[in-house]
Amino acid sequence: MKRYFLIVLILFVGFALVAQEEEKLTPGEVDELIAKYAEEEQGLKTQLDGLRQEIENLRAEYESTSGKCDECLSRLAELEKKLEEMSYYVVKSGDWLAKIAVNVYGYGNDRRWVDIYNANKAKIKDPDFLYPGWKLFIPRP
Repeated sequence: MKRYFLIVLILFVGFALVAQEEEKLTPGEVDELIAKYAEEEQGLKTQLDGLRQEIENLRAEYESTSGKCDECLSRLAELEKKLEEMSYYVVKSGDWLAKIAVNVYGYGNDRRWVDIYNANKAKIKDPDFLYPGWKLFIPRP
């Protein structure tokens, strides 16, 4: 049994070595492969040049838009701050909710006092009594 296994192993190794034997190319085939690879190289170089140009264009576009982005972000921060300032009202002596609604929302909007009251229920226990110095949240439409 060992002999049989050894013979099969030798045959298997022999076939593997024969299969690995290098394929010999003729000079014509070598020239064809060289021409083919040179053509592929030229195509890849052209593609690489195109990609480099695209990168340069994208860099230029990024540089031109990054300044605009910074301007937009600073403007957004200003507007958010302004909105936050406009979203609160500090109660003064003699104020009542309907008067605050007219001051904030404009003439004819005195009925919007209910919106202010609902937004500040945690602070305002009785809508008829407001204390000076309270900072009330003003809901925006």
